[in-house]
This record gives sequence, C-alpha cells and structure tokens, in this order.
Amino acid sequence: MRALAPLFPGRLVLAAVAACAIGAGSAQAQTAPARIYPMGSQVGYASFGAGPTLTVNCISYPLGPGLRVLTAGRHLLLRNQLAGLQGPAVFVRDAMGNVFRVWMLGPEQSVPAVAAAPNQCLFGQY
Repeated sequence: MRALAPLFPGRLVLAAVAACAIGAGSAQAQTAPARIYPMGSQVGYASFGAGPTLTVNCISYPLGPGLRVLTAGRHLLLRNQLAGLQGPAVFVRDAMGNVFRVWMLGPEQSVPAVAAAPNQCLFGQY
C-alpha cells in the first residue's frame, strides 16, 4: 500500500470523486423522475369549495382527517388555503371513502397509468 501512495495522492483522488459526483448530479437534474401514485388512485378535474369540500368530475367526495393536498410544485397546502383551488388532480380515498391525498397537476404533467375518476358532469365536459 505504501508503494501506491505516491501514485495516487489523496487530493487527486478526492478531486476525481467530486468531479464524478458533480457530473452525475447534473445528469439527474436534467431528467425529472416520473411521479408514482399509490394503487387505487384516480385522476379528474378537482375543485375545492368553501368548507372545504372536494368535487371531482361533478361528484362530491368527503374529506378525511389528515388530508394532504400537494400543488404541482410539490408544496403542501393547509385546509384554509383550499377554497377556490381547482384543476386536474390525482386523488386517493381510504377504506371509508374519504379523500386523504390529493396531488394537483400542472398543465405539462400527464398521468397515463392512473385510472380516470367517474364522471357525472353534463355533456362530459371534464
């Protein structure tokens, strides 16, 4: 081991490791990983009313305790921030039928692997 020490000084090895880590980080930053949703998730057009209440594709759903709503930018919203929020969303219900997770989607996001929520809107507008 002493014979290899002059060939690979510690600073050179650390610089090489740091360069590899920086190169790997920039490659990961270019491709955003696809979001994976839990089994049983449904996608639809959601709108939060006063109270708050949740309506997806013209069907009202009860909100469960511990509700978490995430924006397209992955920010957590509090219950008092939900009134008036609307747009495409993925949601999950628990065994009692209460919605406990909602992921609001941005205009560029698509979710091909998630089932569509039932639709009762007039003329299927959503």
